[in-house]
Amino acid sequence: MSLKGEYHRLKTAEDSEEDEDSPPTHVLLHTTHFAKGSRWNHVENLDEFFEKVYQYQQNNGLAAIALADIMEILQFAFIISFTTFIVTCLRFRILWADKVPIVETNMTRDVLFSDLFDLSQLKTIPDSFTLVVFLMMAVLFGVHRMCRAGWRFYKFWEMRNFYSDALKIAPHQLRDCTWLDVVKRLKEAQKDVMINIRKQELTELDIYHRILRFKNYMVAFVNKSILPCKITIPFLGDKLFFTRGLLFNYELLLFWGPGAPFKSSFHLDEQYKSAIRKQDLVKKLQFRITLLALANLLFFPFILLYQVLYSFFSYAEVVKREPGVFGKRSWSLYGRHFFRNFNELDHELDMRLGFAYKSATRYVDTFTSPLLVILAKNVVFFAGSLLGVLVVMTIIQEDLLTAHNLLAIISLLGLTVTVGVLFIPDENTVRCPAQHMAEVLKHVQCMPDLWKEQPHLVEVYLEFTQMFQFKVVTLLDDLLSPVVTPFMLYFQLRPRAGDIIDFFRNFTIDVSGVGDVCSFAEMNVKKHGHPNWMSGGMTRANQYEQAELGKTEVSLINFASKNPQWKPNEDETVFISQLKESVEEMEGVSVHTSKQQPVEESLRYISLEHSMSSVPDSLKWSVWNVRPGQLEGPRGQVIMVEQGVAMDPIRLHQLHDLQKHVTVTQQFAAAPGAPGHSQHQTWTNAAPSPLSELKEPLLVPSPVQGSDQQSADQTVLNMPPDS
Repeated sequence: MSLKGEYHRLKTAEDSEEDEDSPPTHVLLHTTHFAKGSRWNHVENLDEFFEKVYQYQQNNGLAAIALADIMEILQFAFIISFTTFIVTCLRFRILWADKVPIVETNMTRDVLFSDLFDLSQLKTIPDSFTLVVFLMMAVLFGVHRMCRAGWRFYKFWEMRNFYSDALKIAPHQLRDCTWLDVVKRLKEAQKDVMINIRKQELTELDIYHRILRFKNYMVAFVNKSILPCKITIPFLGDKLFFTRGLLFNYELLLFWGPGAPFKSSFHLDEQYKSAIRKQDLVKKLQFRITLLALANLLFFPFILLYQVLYSFFSYAEVVKREPGVFGKRSWSLYGRHFFRNFNELDHELDMRLGFAYKSATRYVDTFTSPLLVILAKNVVFFAGSLLGVLVVMTIIQEDLLTAHNLLAIISLLGLTVTVGVLFIPDENTVRCPAQHMAEVLKHVQCMPDLWKEQPHLVEVYLEFTQMFQFKVVTLLDDLLSPVVTPFMLYFQLRPRAGDIIDFFRNFTIDVSGVGDVCSFAEMNVKKHGHPNWMSGGMTRANQYEQAELGKTEVSLINFASKNPQWKPNEDETVFISQLKESVEEMEGVSVHTSKQQPVEESLRYISLEHSMSSVPDSLKWSVWNVRPGQLEGPRGQVIMVEQGVAMDPIRLHQLHDLQKHVTVTQQFAAAPGAPGHSQHQTWTNAAPSPLSELKEPLLVPSPVQGSDQQSADQTVLNMPPDS
């Protein structure tokens, strides 16, 4: 496929002709005494600075961050020292023995705890080459962690002063401040302190671009399927494989490692901005991938050993306290990138996926194997019977606990019962996959059409469970990552080097005062919009340029809802206004919005972070047409509701589904010889807009009542007349 497009600079209102590295001439000089003497005037690395601002607020200040770093170092030291002690001093032969012989006699006795360890073996550590190498690498890594913790403490100490002096937020006030409050104060501080001397004013999008520069690229890579994230397992087919270790290698190659395309944290190397040297860049990237794959292959025994030890010590106490922890599910790392919107911070993503967790659990619980359920019930019955008898016997006669392996048998039976119960569904479970998937969509905001249209299919279930997988699967993936990563780098990533080079060239823009960012992060519906997601009359993007699954449009609405004071560009403003009109028409609300409506009016009805996220689930659908008034949120927070309808990414999905249905209906009606051809033709030409026919929200399942169980599994979709 021939790829057209070049790197270009994004023109803004404050754009200037001079180079980024030259002194700016368009910035007004401030004469306040605070700005002249401020240590935060003209911060050199704004990416790191804003990231530290965000981390300081999210991690609850300097004391919590420093304590977490210290505990992390102590945890690492404990793992290394305790493992060395176990390997050196533990007598494995006696551990598995029933009796130990008494010296100078033919008699034996029971094994005592003191018999298991021989402390004199500590002197033999220098004689073991493997152990010495392991300890030397551990010491070097530990020193690195200590230096890193010291540097972080210094940086966050400065951040503490910045919060106190520039943002006027004392340490004891930090827990009362939301991220929106911090952003608001950052914008005010810019006017006095001039944190960024290349721009007169900061915008919310500038701050998000700085914090999420590389994460936006990763979201785009996943959305456009540029990076390999699957492995083929014999007899099982393809499986998503995207672990923290693999992600670390991708980021090392593409963003901050030696020879990475980004020569600094905010500038793409000039060579990548032109197609002239593409072949040379492809060869260099392939060579770097090969070296990194070999390095992973060389060090994988040490990485695997540490991964196993860390996982064992991390989960040992958790399993003892909660044996069914591995039977629970969590969002996979790939799922977090798949569902993540452009310009979405970690806490915003965590909040959305947290709201979707219960609905996602209810959805996967509707898919149970009858054979497995029958087997699990019988296993629980037999194991529970034996366990109950043994427990009663030990209560009556406590000396039985000293019997050989009795305690181990009781523990094994208890674990068997716990695991078996996980496969037995709750008798009160409502099997309505359409309703559960609709609830999931309200929060994840992005999914393929097949998931919405036919959520009852096993195919959909299998795809969804790779995004929402068992914790034990995540653990196994992390343990296998040191082994699999070298092969994925060499055999899957290396052949895609050309696609990666093309992506950086075609989808990188220079934003004035910000630097090089992923063009998808601009949320420009004209450049990256999808015609099937309400931007058909505006977008000029081809299939290669458009974001998949309406990611651009959904991200725009989501960002505007989280940042109501943000002022988008003209194209985005028009899109938001048109979408609002479509929503009003869909709801039967009269449209009073003109094309010249200020953006503040267009954004007025978008749900705010302090409002819709605080409204209980039972009110979220009724709040769309609520009359002007107030809703009371948590902690007595008052939520104002304006006249009109609110907008949310779920509304975009409703309009997308309706548009898709109308298109299919029109195509069917236009087909020669189709039943009711003339009737459909009359309706499409003379009837009002199809949006006016929609009286109920799409994707809101009907209640389940008795015999209506089967119909409840279908998505609610109002049809046009005679369809």
